Formats: sequence, structure tokens, C-alpha cells
Amino acid sequence: MTSTPRTPTPESVTRPIELGFALVDERELAAFARHDRLTRDDYLDQLGEARDCVTLPEDAEPTHFFLGSEFCEHLLPSVESVDRAVVLCERWGLTFGLVTPIACDGLFDPLRAALARLPAGSEVTINDWGVARLVQREFPALRPVAGRLLGKMLKDPRLPSATWARMYPNGLRAGPFRDILDGLGIGRLELDFPPFGAADMYAGIDFPIGVRAPYGYIAKGRICKLGSLSLDTPEKFSPGHQCRRECLGFNEVGARPGTHELPTSQRGNTMYYRHAKGMATAVAEAVNNGWVSRIVLSGA
Repeated sequence: MTSTPRTPTPESVTRPIELGFALVDERELAAFARHDRLTRDDYLDQLGEARDCVTLPEDAEPTHFFLGSEFCEHLLPSVESVDRAVVLCERWGLTFGLVTPIACDGLFDPLRAALARLPAGSEVTINDWGVARLVQREFPALRPVAGRLLGKMLKDPRLPSATWARMYPNGLRAGPFRDILDGLGIGRLELDFPPFGAADMYAGIDFPIGVRAPYGYIAKGRICKLGSLSLDTPEKFSPGHQCRRECLGFNEVGARPGTHELPTSQRGNTMYYRHAKGMATAVAEAVNNGWVSRIVLSGA
């Protein structure tokens, strides 16, 4: 398979930036449902104080709304919540997207049920190669997007300088990676902005790029620390226990006094860092240069 470069046209560079919001907790749909239409301020208000870590172009207005978790199979939205979100997006005039995690065997049946509820043209954020194949074979009317778990890069908030970041470049421009995405019908990438990143890190990636802000993920695992606290030894801190979705109510904040690391937190099985002011400026520069065509706002 031969890759054909996708050079942005002048029209695509000057097109207004797409703006999405990614919601994990389906119970919070009620906070959006009272609006007849959504504005950028409605999106920003959901971030609380973290909205100060985001810089949006002046013409950025909502175009997309996403529901679901990238990191935990227990947080796949119910069919009822998917139906409700689809109806709301039709009211708002927004494109709906279902966000999906790494999949265990038991996830595929409920995932099929959720995907079957999506209207043609809906997006599916994919973080599992098996899910990508499922969407391609069984739901060709949907638009798959490669999620952050498929776009590997170094994102350690403990990095002491940009020198260390340059020593481990990402492989997002590699031909084989592009061929895999093409073969699965994936036409868009969703990425993080890493510590010590620069705006031009997105230059030359011949896919439409969306950036998550103002939080990036550091790493995920199979262990939910918070969900294990109430368990008896030896079940504590092991996979496979019943999930009560404790992560939706609590967020563990971490700090090491005397360091200049980015603010970090852990929710469930995943660790995050929050963007610094300079990172927001760099994302805005990437948007202005046409290297990033979408910003997706989300909490940690």
C-alpha cells in the first residue's frame, strides 16, 4: 500500500477551527440538555478554573460533542445515554461522536449495541485496533477517528528540559503508521500536546489533527486505585473487581514540592497533566498555521 501525502489546501487552512467537548460521565448530560444551543462559553464553563489554560481562536464555536471514555471499558455509555446525546446534538446542530476505550472481549456486544444507535456520519473515537476493524466491517457509515492511545508520544511531566523530549520523537509521520490508518478507513488523528512540545510538532502530519485540551494523559493501566480502596486484601489493587464508577466522583491530585513539573492528577486508572500557559499558546500557534484543525475540550 502506497501513501499519498495529504497536503492541506488553502481553503482547509483558513476554515474556522472545529471545537468539540468530550464528556465522560453520562449523568452530566443533564447540564447540557437545558440549552437550546451550545456556545464556546458553555464548553469553557465546564472546565472550571482550568479554562484559563485554554486559548481558543476568536471564531471557534461548537461543532462537535463527544460522549464516552478513552481509558476504561466500564465507562462505555448506556444505549439510553447515547440516544439522548444523539437527540441533543440534532437539536444543537452538532456532530455527535462516541468515544471508545481499549476493548476487552466482554465490551464488544454492548459496543455493537451503542454503535448501532448512531446516525450516519457520526464519529467514533477509537483507541483499540480491534474496535477499528469492527467499525470498518460492520458500521461503514460511521467516521472513525484515531484516539490518543493510538498516537504514541513521550508525555512525562517530569521531563527536566526540551532536550530530553527531542531525544524521543514520535512516529506519527511514519509511512507504516499512515498505511495502517488508511487500511482501517481512519481519516483523522486526535493527539495530546506534550510537555516541551512546539507548535510545529504537528507540521507535516498529513492527517487532520485534533488536540485535546487542557489536559493530556500520561499513562493508563488496568488498576483503578480509587476503586480498590474499599476492597479486602488480596483483591486490593488488582484488575477484575466490580466497578462502582468511583472515579466519576473523585480526582486524586499529585504534587512534588520544589519541582517545576506540570500539575498532575489521577482519575481511575489514568494519570493526567494540565497544560501550562505556554502550551496553550503553542496550540493556538499550531491552529493559526493550519497544522491543527480541531480542539477538543475535556476534563481530567
